[in-house]
Amino acid sequence: MKKILCALIAGAMCATMVFGLAGCGCSNKNEPGYTVEATKPDLTNNGFGYYIVNSNELMVTEYTGNEKNIVIPDSYNNYKVTSIGPNAFSDKEIESVTIPDTVTEIEGHAFQSCANLKTVTLSKNLKTLGNNVFFLCTSLEQVTVPGSVTDLGLYTFQGSGVKSVTIESGSLEEIREYVFYQCPDLTEIKIPANVTKMSEYSVCENKNAVTINAPKGSYSENYVKSYGKTNNLTFKAVEE
Repeated sequence: MKKILCALIAGAMCATMVFGLAGCGCSNKNEPGYTVEATKPDLTNNGFGYYIVNSNELMVTEYTGNEKNIVIPDSYNNYKVTSIGPNAFSDKEIESVTIPDTVTEIEGHAFQSCANLKTVTLSKNLKTLGNNVFFLCTSLEQVTVPGSVTDLGLYTFQGSGVKSVTIESGSLEEIREYVFYQCPDLTEIKIPANVTKMSEYSVCENKNAVTINAPKGSYSENYVKSYGKTNNLTFKAVEE
């Protein structure tokens, strides 16, 4: 009877541990610091690993080279490079990256913890910028998000060194929770009129006062009126 009781207790403890982990950042890929495994490459060339998505497209899955200033190829072996996979460059000692205009998606955690990354040039045709993409990129100071982007992931810039971020006028309608969260050097964000939805926590817990530059009468102006005091925000009217 004692053995049965002990087994039941052990099973219950294991279940509790599993469910406990499920509720923390360690197992929720939307939380900061969660680590996902990179996709294993099918092809490799010049330090880049590629996964064959279909008969025409490749995903960059890893970088094993030693270059500090990276220019991602737009094609390889008659395939077009269209995406950057999860964790593809995380923890690498790169200082700059140029992403070709063939890329339409950057998946979660792609550049997470690249502490030396200072400069990023994003694809002009980028659609999706995934969760935690620039988490803990502490040397990154300025980013321009192209107008082609329609999906800006959770915790995109959390803990990064960004001082200013410009979102170009275009397709983005929503800035979701914690996109600009705990950014110690952030002082300004330019937001276009096409953004018509933001969470109370889209811009929050930043060390400095953050100026939202946006057109007069835009959603962003009303957002600052609602949350400016609690989130330490100010509004400045600018032209698109």
